[in-house]
Amino acid sequence: MPRKLAASGVFNMMRNLGGAFGTAILATIVTKREQYQSNIIGSSVTLFMETVRDRVAHLTSYFTAHGSVDAAAAHHQALVALGKIIRRQSLILGFSDTFAVLAIVLVFAAALVILTKKGQASNVGASRSLCP
Repeated sequence: MPRKLAASGVFNMMRNLGGAFGTAILATIVTKREQYQSNIIGSSVTLFMETVRDRVAHLTSYFTAHGSVDAAAAHHQALVALGKIIRRQSLILGFSDTFAVLAIVLVFAAALVILTKKGQASNVGASRSLCP
């Protein structure tokens, strides 16, 4: 009986450690991919582009109409809003990349399960039930 309890404790400890390491690894992947995607999106969104200038002008007029005191503050709010949009989109792409990594790992694990040999059944449980 004590051996069974020790094995159960080791199994639970390994399950908890595996979950903690998995969560930490996935959080790291999300963070790194978000930074990467933010750099990619941020480098393509410059004030030299006509569409970006139009978007900033639209946001500036929106903030001016909705309570901003002066044009400089409204322009600053527009740039901050554009930065938040970029951050949100890069976070979504970071999660998408992380789910792609998870899919690859799960396909690899499924392939390993398929390639494993089937073990022989043990009669330990049957012999115990026969003992008085």
